Amino acid sequence: MSDGNAIECTLILRRIYSAPVARVWRAWTDPAELGRWYVAGSDHIVHFCEADVRVGGTYRVGFGPPGTTPYVETGRYTEIVPPTKLVFQEQVTLDEKIMGGSANVVELRDLGDGRTQLILTCTGEDSWRSGEGWTPCLRSLAAYLDSSA
Repeated sequence: MSDGNAIECTLILRRIYSAPVARVWRAWTDPAELGRWYVAGSDHIVHFCEADVRVGGTYRVGFGPPGTTPYVETGRYTEIVPPTKLVFQEQVTLDEKIMGGSANVVELRDLGDGRTQLILTCTGEDSWRSGEGWTPCLRSLAAYLDSSA
């Protein structure tokens, strides 16, 4: 992944959802639900989604505009603390060319009144670029939670 000039950095994204922690957790850990919102752009769809959510388990999600070769994100879960913490390593490829990757920590905090704060921390050489993908992805999660309430 490194080209010799890469700099490791950390990106932290925070978002508040109008859904209880258990509901947000299920959206991240149920493969059927994950496949309904895990997209990195407004013109993207999920082409496929597979996930074995357990420590050491893997996931694979294909996403991108309809009718195109999908970006493929693959990862491995390294820590799971239901329903508040999900840690995973990920790598994104397009036509088998590595486009980036990072270590990610998703933390869910109960704010009361049925609201949840999500804190997503991405660390790695490409984590600064991860904001370009994670920001619309977290926006898509909000729309999904609102529509399935």
